[in-house]
Amino acid sequence: MSSSSCCSSSSHPTAVEKCSDNGDFQQPKYKAEKQNRHNNSNNCSNNNSSNASLDESVGCHSFDSAHDTLVQVTSDIRTEISNALISHGLLAAMITCVIVGWFYPKLGAYYVLPDITANWIAVIIIFFISGLSMDTATIIHAGKNVRFNTFIQVFNFGFVSAVCYLFSLLMKMTNLLPISLTKGLVICSCLPQSICSATVLTKSANGSPSAAMINAVFSNLAGIVLSPMLILLYLGVSAHVDEKTIVPMLLLKVALPFAAGQLVHYLLSGAVISAYDHPLKVVQEGAMVFIIFATFSQLFAKGTGTTLLDVALMVVFQSIIMMVTMLWCWLTLKMLFPKEAKFHATGLFLSVSKTMPLGIPLINALYKDHPHLALYTLPLLVWYPLTIVMGILIAPRVSEYVRQTERKLREEEEEKRHAEMMDYHQAL
Repeated sequence: MSSSSCCSSSSHPTAVEKCSDNGDFQQPKYKAEKQNRHNNSNNCSNNNSSNASLDESVGCHSFDSAHDTLVQVTSDIRTEISNALISHGLLAAMITCVIVGWFYPKLGAYYVLPDITANWIAVIIIFFISGLSMDTATIIHAGKNVRFNTFIQVFNFGFVSAVCYLFSLLMKMTNLLPISLTKGLVICSCLPQSICSATVLTKSANGSPSAAMINAVFSNLAGIVLSPMLILLYLGVSAHVDEKTIVPMLLLKVALPFAAGQLVHYLLSGAVISAYDHPLKVVQEGAMVFIIFATFSQLFAKGTGTTLLDVALMVVFQSIIMMVTMLWCWLTLKMLFPKEAKFHATGLFLSVSKTMPLGIPLINALYKDHPHLALYTLPLLVWYPLTIVMGILIAPRVSEYVRQTERKLREEEEEKRHAEMMDYHQAL
């Protein structure tokens, strides 16, 4: 029988599904199994392809998420660094200048002509801007605060020097520091206040720059007599300070620039000066940083005359003394002047401030040709920038404290006036 006849003769629907080319019959069960295997193979291939696509999609999504997270973290870090530099830009600039002075001391010690630029020009800029920024009536009012001014002078000259003297006795018994350094610390504590740093830091902390200026200037004038007397009392060393040199120096560096700034303030309107308040503050702080740069460059160029460990211990001990005395002054001011938040901020910086422009000539006059002159000067060179560093760190918090306290006092005054008005209307 031919294959064609076979195919044609198969009329039963279940007998044969299909005839192959060679005439062989394919049973339905065999074909179904073969078809299922083919479909399963296709399904597996499709599933594998789908799984691969899904894995690739998940991988791409994970990579994108990780990239977005990295970008966000980098942005957050950049923002934090930017905010830190804005908040503590003065501190960052000062640290940078100290590092530069350490690596290349000749730049600040010789090339920038520090005797002219740092000792004169920078100081004149600071006090000219101080005079330009302050209202004359505010300065006169600050001079009338006899109670506050007296407390600051007694605390700075008397309390701080007594604490440092007791500390020097402790160091003498324990031998933790060389005797020359402890004597230098006592000498430093007997010096008057720094006009530059005290005024700048007080302004940054929303204190009273006029009160800081009045106290610092008076302290420098009184220090011509008081500082040698205190040093004689504590250390038994007496010397004559040349008033003919120091008084003209204070007039030229402090009084005349400040008076010139006051004159410009009088000629210009307050609105014009207020518009440039921030740039003037930046210039003033920059001048102070330059003074520190020149000072440390000269120190590194000449050498400290002691070990690094002694200097580190001196920094630690001075930091402790400053924190204790500043805390004591803060608490005392809050008791004596509970409603004067600006006095709290001003007194905090004036309490431990010590002058370097007047202090170094004074120490040189007292200990000229002394073999330990460098060690007697070193505590002041540490104390001066240390007060600035601590002031910069706490100035934002103190400024916020002043704002909150004054706002609270204003609200209390308004509530008190409102209550008085209510009582008055009820009485009518």
